[in-house]
Amino acid sequence: MKLYLKNPLVLMLFCLMTGMFITISFLETPLKFQVPGITLPTALGLGKLMFGLSSKMQWGFLIVILVLMLISRRNYTKIDFILLVILFSLLALEQFWLLPVLDSRVDLLSSGKAVSPTPLHDYFIYAETAKALMLMTAITLQFKRNPVQ
Repeated sequence: MKLYLKNPLVLMLFCLMTGMFITISFLETPLKFQVPGITLPTALGLGKLMFGLSSKMQWGFLIVILVLMLISRRNYTKIDFILLVILFSLLALEQFWLLPVLDSRVDLLSSGKAVSPTPLHDYFIYAETAKALMLMTAITLQFKRNPVQ
């Protein structure tokens, strides 16, 4: 069985996006809290900065991927586009709801104010995990068995 690529540029962008995303969300984030001497406000401020930058980069990747998929749309199935809609939706959920609320909590904590416990951080972790799974699925779906006729 021979495999073919739907669009090599889309595969490359999905791989770059996934690598960047996993490095920031699942490697850098927990490791910064293990740095000797780093204070909680500093670690939280760094997280706020990194997730803000990561979100902007993800928007850029997804927009370029969408354009490339539309250009070569005959290679893609409905499932490919549904997966992209899910990725856009998760990113929008984080960007416009979770991150602003979590950022304001970081600001309160950094100024020495107490904040009550909330499940929002858990929701963010669930969204990040779902995005990671969707990105890995998207990479897998870039391969097909038969070339377009």
